[in-house]
Amino acid sequence: MFRRLRGIPLLGCLLGSIGCHSQPPAPPPIQKGDYGAIIRYLQTRIPQEMARDNVAGLSIALVNGQELIWARGFGLADKDLGVPVTPNTAFRAGGISKLLTATAALQLVEQQHLALDAPIQQTLREFYVRSRFHSDQAEADRAITLRRLLSHQSGLPSEHLRDLRSTYAMGQMPMRVSGVWLSSLPGSQVAYSNLGYALVGAAIERSSGKSFEAQLQSSLLTPLRMNQSSFLGTGAQMSYRAHGYEDGKASTDPQVRDLAAGGLWTSPKDLSRYVRMLFAKGTYKGRQILGSASIDAMFTQQNTGNALDFDCQMGLGWFLAPCGDEPIGPGVRTYQHSGGGDDFVAQLTLLPDQQLAVVIMANDSNAEDMVVSLTTDSLRLMLQVQTGKPVCADDCQAPSHGLKLRHVPAAVDRKRLAGFYATAWGVFRIRDEHARLSGELAGYDFQLLRDEQGWLRAQKKILGFWRKDLGDLGRVQLDVLTVQGRQMLTARSHGQRIAIGERIEPPPLSAAWANTVGTYQVLSSHEPDAPLSGISVRQEDGFLVIRGQLHGEPLTDYILLPIDNAHAVLAGNGYGLGDTVSRQVNGLSASGYSFKRTHSPHTPLNL
Repeated sequence: MFRRLRGIPLLGCLLGSIGCHSQPPAPPPIQKGDYGAIIRYLQTRIPQEMARDNVAGLSIALVNGQELIWARGFGLADKDLGVPVTPNTAFRAGGISKLLTATAALQLVEQQHLALDAPIQQTLREFYVRSRFHSDQAEADRAITLRRLLSHQSGLPSEHLRDLRSTYAMGQMPMRVSGVWLSSLPGSQVAYSNLGYALVGAAIERSSGKSFEAQLQSSLLTPLRMNQSSFLGTGAQMSYRAHGYEDGKASTDPQVRDLAAGGLWTSPKDLSRYVRMLFAKGTYKGRQILGSASIDAMFTQQNTGNALDFDCQMGLGWFLAPCGDEPIGPGVRTYQHSGGGDDFVAQLTLLPDQQLAVVIMANDSNAEDMVVSLTTDSLRLMLQVQTGKPVCADDCQAPSHGLKLRHVPAAVDRKRLAGFYATAWGVFRIRDEHARLSGELAGYDFQLLRDEQGWLRAQKKILGFWRKDLGDLGRVQLDVLTVQGRQMLTARSHGQRIAIGERIEPPPLSAAWANTVGTYQVLSSHEPDAPLSGISVRQEDGFLVIRGQLHGEPLTDYILLPIDNAHAVLAGNGYGLGDTVSRQVNGLSASGYSFKRTHSPHTPLNL
């Protein structure tokens, strides 16, 4: 809810100033079994790309079966003190934390302290939900299971923003968020939820009788000899940790409340031990850490039959498909998870059939694109070493068609596509005007053209000349499909179809919701690093549009869709969408915050 305009998948190059980075240097000839050639190539390539993107530090680990092929640090963990990154330097893992949390939960399932398909309320008895999808509220509570929490199918909101940087105990979380409104029907779609994993962490504490950190250390981190790893809210207690950087400047070390979702500090070298345990069906150094049946369950698709997920396959914690990202190679199964935030970037990708893995972590917000491309290219080279044959020729590349063959969609096509689309990254406006089809997202505008194969592409004209494609958005196929009675804006990228947004029609607005137009500030919040300081509501083309504010900085626009006189939701489905906004006597409430009106509907607004 209310995200910053940064780090948008499929749109990263679009929001850049010129486009994607130049291609990396071509690797040298790679012979079968010659991992040394890969290492020499990466030792040259990585510093060059770090200098190009002004990345402070990076660490990498390559794994083949039970062997750690290579682990190496580059750059600086602390620029002020000149501390270099070593293989033992710890980085914030972000979302990769969830893999360890899911593993710890499955350990407790094996011990019969938790059950995958039992309501989580059996363990967290004070936790309940409210639902607009169920007539029986008890049925809604029963629908929130550990399996659905681990596979992001619980229907819970993606975040609970209030007190996001607080230090209160994890065990308080179920009571603090009790009564939260579901954002989607449980079991119907994958919608990434940090809140869901915070509840998993509370369930681990409750069922084990230990603090989350103590349980993870005793059951997982210590047995795996992950000596530089811990779930801590900050890195202040760690002498071997990296500092985060944004645009060359050191960032703060903010407290992480939802430790189970994103609180892990670790290194690629440590994570390689976790990967080797998975490859060995749950054993490490002769000790059984997790049963093979649990690992099979972790890597079994959990969202089969969810039409709105299209080609994105979800396991227990793991993404089992690229979900629109560039594949490693044709027919190569790929399991992965990434991590980001607080100016750290991480990627863990493994190939289960070949037992190959790459782990890369960086302490700079500029490193996102570099980490992704390094991971993909490193795995392709490792496959080549294993098989003796190049993995990709033209079959790994996205289709590329000439600009001259593109044309303005026909009038009937423009009419079909024009509208407002609710996406996880804000309102995507597609307009049919002046005999052309234009798009706008996050303040960036472009023209939408069809190519000779019927693909809808984004382009921009500058000084009368067509610019090259607008990054990934210019290379994917966009179209609108009707799924379960909903008009879904989809993108086809690298042969995979994923959901981008949902077309929303202007709803009838009651006087009560029409009168919510205005600006609001957070009421009684003293958080040091609050993610939200206010919101504004305005009318646009028959819609209510809500926008977050953070210390005067505008965040993303969302469509506010009234459900009744007291409640509205952020229209659409997916990360941050479907969340409930409620009317109160003196303002609005959302994500745990209460907002007090600061300007009335009759006061001119500077938006």
